[in-house]
Amino acid sequence: MSDAPPNPSETPDDPGAPAHRAGTGPAAGPAADRVAVEAANTAFYAAMEEGDFDGLKELWLDDGATAISCVHPGWPVLTGRGEVLRSYALIMAHTDYIQFFLTDLRISLAGDTALVTCTENILSGGPAEDGAELGPLVGQLVVATNAFRRTPEGWRIWSHHASPVLTGPDGDPPPGPPSDQP
Repeated sequence: MSDAPPNPSETPDDPGAPAHRAGTGPAAGPAADRVAVEAANTAFYAAMEEGDFDGLKELWLDDGATAISCVHPGWPVLTGRGEVLRSYALIMAHTDYIQFFLTDLRISLAGDTALVTCTENILSGGPAEDGAELGPLVGQLVVATNAFRRTPEGWRIWSHHASPVLTGPDGDPPPGPPSDQP
């Protein structure tokens, strides 16, 4: 194996690629880290949409020492790799269709930790009824925080917390506080 840095054209697009091969790490700088964290976050939602449990499993932190956690809307806190991954297996098994439209995405970096906040505009469908190809579609608005940690394998999800956005009588979410970011 060569000690030479990888050729950028050969660098994998996989957000799970090792940090030194994915162009991230302390020496790469915050801009590269921001790109890598966003790619890992995007891969998380893509794995859910595609029903790719193995891909989803690889995106979660697995260092043998740090407990991961997850809060799905309306669920209690799930802690530990087994509980968290089992929840995703259940969701995938009972959801015929899911699509995420992410808005209000913000990334904050602090050393080897990153926080991603976003609004998940979710369109999902359950089992088909009366021979239809897809069950009724349901929309949901959820705000999420995804915490990532840098590992030798790339950025991995440490915690996912999602909460439903309450709507007013007219169906619109209540006004939020003014934004302090552009």
